[in-house]
Amino acid sequence: MKSNLWFGSDRSHPRLRAAIGGLLLVGGVWACAAVTNSTRHATPAAKGFAWKRGNPSATAAMGSKRALFGTHDSRGLYTPAVEEFLKRAYPGDDVSPDATVAAWNGWASLNGKAHSAGTWQLVGPSIASVPGVLNALGDAAPYTTAGRVTAMALAPNCGEGNCRLYVAAAGGGVWRTSKALHTNPSQKWEFISGSFGTNAIGSLLLDPNDPSGNTLYAATGEENASADSEAGVGIYKTSDGGDSWVLVPGSDVFFQRSIGQMAFDAAGNLLVPIGSGVRGISSVLGGSLSSGSTDHVLATRGLWRQSGAAFTLIWPSPAPVRGSTTVRVDPTHAGILYVNAFQNGIWRSTNNGVSFTQIFTPKDPTVAASATDRSEFAITTLASGATRMYVGEGQGGGAGHHANFWRSDNADTAATFTSFGGAQVDDYCTSQCWYDNVVYTPAGFPDVVYLLGSFAYGQLGGVSNGRAVLLSTNAGAGWSDLTQDGDLTHAEFTHPDQHAIVTLPGDPYLYWEGSDGGIVSSDGNFANDSAKCDTRGLNAADNAFCKSLLSRVPNALANNINRGFSTLQFQSLSVSPQHPNNLIQGGTQDNGTWQNGGNNAANATWNQIMYGDGGQSGFSSTSDALRFNTFTGQANDANFHGGDPTKWVIISAPIITSPEGSFFYPPVVADPHPANGGTIFQGSFSVWRTQDWGGDQALLEANCPEFTTSAAQPGCGDFVQIGPAGATDLTDTFAINYGADRRGSALAWIQRTASNVASMWVATGAGRVFVSDNSNGPAASVTFQRVDPNPTQANTPNRYISSIYVDPANAHHSWISYSGYNANTPAQPGHVFEVNWTGSGAATFTDRSYNLPDFPITGLVRDDATGDLYASSDFGVMKLPSGTTTWSVAGAGLPNVEVAGLTIVASSDRKSSQRVLYAATHGRSAWSLQLP
Repeated sequence: MKSNLWFGSDRSHPRLRAAIGGLLLVGGVWACAAVTNSTRHATPAAKGFAWKRGNPSATAAMGSKRALFGTHDSRGLYTPAVEEFLKRAYPGDDVSPDATVAAWNGWASLNGKAHSAGTWQLVGPSIASVPGVLNALGDAAPYTTAGRVTAMALAPNCGEGNCRLYVAAAGGGVWRTSKALHTNPSQKWEFISGSFGTNAIGSLLLDPNDPSGNTLYAATGEENASADSEAGVGIYKTSDGGDSWVLVPGSDVFFQRSIGQMAFDAAGNLLVPIGSGVRGISSVLGGSLSSGSTDHVLATRGLWRQSGAAFTLIWPSPAPVRGSTTVRVDPTHAGILYVNAFQNGIWRSTNNGVSFTQIFTPKDPTVAASATDRSEFAITTLASGATRMYVGEGQGGGAGHHANFWRSDNADTAATFTSFGGAQVDDYCTSQCWYDNVVYTPAGFPDVVYLLGSFAYGQLGGVSNGRAVLLSTNAGAGWSDLTQDGDLTHAEFTHPDQHAIVTLPGDPYLYWEGSDGGIVSSDGNFANDSAKCDTRGLNAADNAFCKSLLSRVPNALANNINRGFSTLQFQSLSVSPQHPNNLIQGGTQDNGTWQNGGNNAANATWNQIMYGDGGQSGFSSTSDALRFNTFTGQANDANFHGGDPTKWVIISAPIITSPEGSFFYPPVVADPHPANGGTIFQGSFSVWRTQDWGGDQALLEANCPEFTTSAAQPGCGDFVQIGPAGATDLTDTFAINYGADRRGSALAWIQRTASNVASMWVATGAGRVFVSDNSNGPAASVTFQRVDPNPTQANTPNRYISSIYVDPANAHHSWISYSGYNANTPAQPGHVFEVNWTGSGAATFTDRSYNLPDFPITGLVRDDATGDLYASSDFGVMKLPSGTTTWSVAGAGLPNVEVAGLTIVASSDRKSSQRVLYAATHGRSAWSLQLP
């Protein structure tokens, strides 16, 4: 692993459980597996990229999203981004740009040929409805959410009859509405970036010389440093408001990079700050990393300038190189540019980019050791003509690391900075300042400044409303908490994790704001909500502090603007065995677990049934009233009441309190055979099993309710490891039980088939494959046979296994997909294999990749009625008709989007309507394809 990698993980909502039930604010964040056994070291060579809950003292200040510098965090443990990288690069330490370019070209070639029959349909949610009981602020107000927003741009001619707002989604592309000022723009959103090479967007920039707002630049590649901040392909431009786009000549130099907030220099040339990005994501959160190591040539991270049909680097981000997120041009002083750098403050050029000098240094003396520092800034002109700069300094949390706010009234000259705001803004972005940190001052209002960060969960219902959005009207001296509005009967609030904001020209208080939960808009008026402070049981000092923040809150916030803005980032989808055609649930990034409510129409409303970062989910094979969900890692809940949001119970305490680790989203499956309707399998280092849906229902509901119980509470769940005593760990590194090769990692996939009562396939992230023919037997009697060929036979790829599909007619016959690139295992190529096992020894692996490009496969399913295979990727879905050797793109109409996983409902009766392929997209919600 190269030392100049820079990414983070993304799991903010496990802390939401703390806000509501006092559960996880301290101990609920995830650290990597610190396995004490001396033979399992977390080193790149061992590929020990597994996860474990951190101890409370170590994790309290680290927060829920974590950044990466080098291969480890400050305690020497792996971060989620390292996990992603290792999965996609494994067994190598890097993914070359050559491999990723070949992947793009391979997809383009495949996509240019005839597609298979059928048209993909959006099945929602078009309206993603969160019930009041899951409202983080506890005021029982339902709201509408959407996927992560990265950028916004408002046409300068916005008026009540026609107000065009452009919004960029992290993985969902660019959207527009001309009804941004209307209170309910239902069905008014238009997806306008279908022609892009990727729909991961980093920033938007309107051309100030076009008063119509029709000329817009969209920079691809999300520059938020999270584990799913996808890399881009360059910059697109439209001159007709998004009806048509062209790739800006020369901007393809930013391929496999991510682009931050751009600007125009005095000559009208684009100034482009760039950093790193990842490619790809699977149901258990796999992703390749664009490292930019010295081994491969990628655009140097830093600031670039457009020059005709080319771009030139004018400022490399200083060491340690992590890139830049923001560039600004001084509005009144010609030739002065400002740019930031991860962990390196803010720099200024007074000669139009010929040279740069650092003018703002991170103020925490220990920040040099922090991997998460990010200084965001905004500039404005004072009446005197001097340039004022506002800085939100994010230190990443932890002891001695507190985010703060600074101001300079002479940024164009001496650039002296003074801290403002005190406790009102202290630590406004908690431990996630590298991820959600925004400073914004509306044009023409130099004393007005917005400061956006992440929820202060520990303050909810106490001294603040969370301080996700803060406003100062006196240049930072005093602040108001805008996170919740003042509606006493139906209060609305701002979703955690902020990324973008725009205000109406001429009205600095009417704003639209973008977060991990889509968009919220204000009406531009204020209310005094300080009376609430008197009801919160605060001491005199805290009460006064609360009132200072709540004396001016938005009069009305509206999140119904998200209606039709279908951008949820799904990890996976599960289907009810009893209602396979119309009852779906699925987990999403930072927006919890959802249920479609039985409606597969494109304009369907889905209801959130549990908050959090949603991973895997599932139904019992005998009753779809029985559900399970995943937050992250080993945190699983069960529900015996059809997904009723108030009825979830903790069931995974035995796994959480074990020494084992897991992937960020580990494999969790319900046994599909009706005889095993209460069985759930979970994969950490061992396969864990419960045979009564987590335990006695009455006991769990009395003692383990999700809202009020620690995830590690003894008695909350009855999972046990299955396998021979002392040999349940299928990642075993001792070379005693399961061989000496492909050791370490964690379990990546578990699969059974409904036609067989006991056979189960299991895979590890390092490429081991096992079969058990008695997975339903007494725990200690279960045996696992390793079936991937050993080194003396024909080898299979020792890469990360992303899915297994078992033949219902023969439980020793399956199809397996591999992530990663052939380029990293040239002696062991292949992405899709057909596997036959005789019942002893190694199985026979037959490569069925044929003409597939060399790119990671994220999911694989089979139509058992026809024998056709379907595989998902970073770009879409492919089909291999039975008996053929040529893959094609499956169906028409699916946007160019990462597909994290596939779920198939394929009845043997080909006349049945229950023949549907579902795609969980990471940015464009859920889609379906009717099978022939």
